Amino acid sequence: MSASTRSRARLARRRAPRVAAATSLIGLAWFALAGTASSVDPSASASPSSATAAGPSPEVTAAPSPAPTDALGSPAPTAGSASATPAWTPDFSPSASESLNPLFIPTMPPATPLPATAPPLPTPIPHPTSGDKNGCYDCHSAVNDKQAGIARDWKSSAHASVGVTCADCHGGDPTSDQITVAMDPKRGFVGTPTRLKTVGLCGSCHADPARMKPYNLETDQYEKYWTSVHGQQLLVNNDVRVAICVDCHGVHDIKKTTDPTAKVFPLNVPALCSSCHSDAARMQPYGIPTNQYQIYSRSVHGVALLQDKDTRAPSCASCHGSHDAQPPTSATVVEVCGKCHTATQKLYEESRHSQLPAATPQCWTCHGWHDVTQPSSERFFHQQAPNYTCVTCHDLQSHKLRLEVARFGDDADRRCDTCHHPDSDIYAQAEGINKAVTGAEAAYRLADDEIQQAARLGMITSDAEVVLAGAKTSLIQAQAAVHTTKLATISQLATDAIAKAREAQARAEAKIEQSNFRREAMTVVLALIGVCVVFLVLLKRQLDREAERG
Repeated sequence: MSASTRSRARLARRRAPRVAAATSLIGLAWFALAGTASSVDPSASASPSSATAAGPSPEVTAAPSPAPTDALGSPAPTAGSASATPAWTPDFSPSASESLNPLFIPTMPPATPLPATAPPLPTPIPHPTSGDKNGCYDCHSAVNDKQAGIARDWKSSAHASVGVTCADCHGGDPTSDQITVAMDPKRGFVGTPTRLKTVGLCGSCHADPARMKPYNLETDQYEKYWTSVHGQQLLVNNDVRVAICVDCHGVHDIKKTTDPTAKVFPLNVPALCSSCHSDAARMQPYGIPTNQYQIYSRSVHGVALLQDKDTRAPSCASCHGSHDAQPPTSATVVEVCGKCHTATQKLYEESRHSQLPAATPQCWTCHGWHDVTQPSSERFFHQQAPNYTCVTCHDLQSHKLRLEVARFGDDADRRCDTCHHPDSDIYAQAEGINKAVTGAEAAYRLADDEIQQAARLGMITSDAEVVLAGAKTSLIQAQAAVHTTKLATISQLATDAIAKAREAQARAEAKIEQSNFRREAMTVVLALIGVCVVFLVLLKRQLDREAERG
């Protein structure tokens, strides 16, 4: 450390008590102002805590009148309100840089509490049946091109293959050829159901274990959907713009999830979600960014799924859920990485990071969300240390540690020194971890290069490759152990990897030397053979001349 740096450090230490005192005074003043504001806030008196403190009042103790609901238990829109308009206005005014930030999370209002249970499950629509006759299909196939297309879609669907007909969803009498009879409401005809009722319609069959057992299908989708962010918006705010069953699975052309042409086939899920979430006009009312698909497609997950066609790679539904889709701030989503990376999750749980109650670094803190990239030693430090202030890591009022999502939006800022100052002990520990891992990586690369060189010379390198494979195992273990943040554990594994790599390198170098010796010996032998050939040629000529004279 230079003299100027040490001087600045001493100056900072002398100023620290005064800064802390000033910060404390600011905090006390803030709390005083906050307390004054809350005492005159009309909304404060309506909170449960203030009501309890002041004693019960008629307004508090009186049971609220039940809100009007529709047939499925959803709150009915009041007079003068639009059923398709959310009951809140999102605060979404990101800057240009935030709009491209994969971790940008807009300010959203608190969600309206959900009912204790999902809406009652409707019963399947009753209708007359008569063998295989389906008058709906016969008539609609001949009406016009649009209706004929709908009929063809149903005919090739998964529903048609198991005998689910038009009347199962639309009601009516499929045995009649008369339109006034077939589409008579008295015979159960319901026509096109509303988006809200469509969810119940699908659930009336798909939530029935007896009906789904022959097809080995799960029956909890209906309950899950109402816990999702989509279901909450539809049920609580009567927002019919959110995704429902038919938006993902199709209307008449429903296909099995194992069908590669289905929208819900794993390789097609990102494009399916993108069809709504990349639509700026559709997402604008909710303040949701629309660049997730673009970012995901370039990530290590997106490349594996979309380019390499590896269905083991996670899609949107793998992390957010499908029927029970959750927003990115949900604890379920934040902790979802451990579903696949189980060994890494266990190592992380051993770390000090996992034990911080209010500022726990999660997987996304270092690796990102939609833009996950291959990990490397470059993720340890910035090339130039960032600027630090007290509020970089601490809450101004409570002085407690905090972790701000926005600070890790840019991949270039997902580094150890984003939080840890270069003068701290933890930074020094991170430096030690970095040196251990990078040293093992360098030793492995050097040994691998030597083995490749020996192989190009025609030497058998199987024994060296076996030793190098052991070094690779130790290196991977050391890299994974970074999640424990334990320098001793990582150093031990890195040292083991270096020792094995050096042994493999020594074996390869010995083979290279052996090859060089063989080449040199071959050169000498060839030279001797050449001398012998010349001597024999000269001897033969001499013998030939003597024979001619004799």
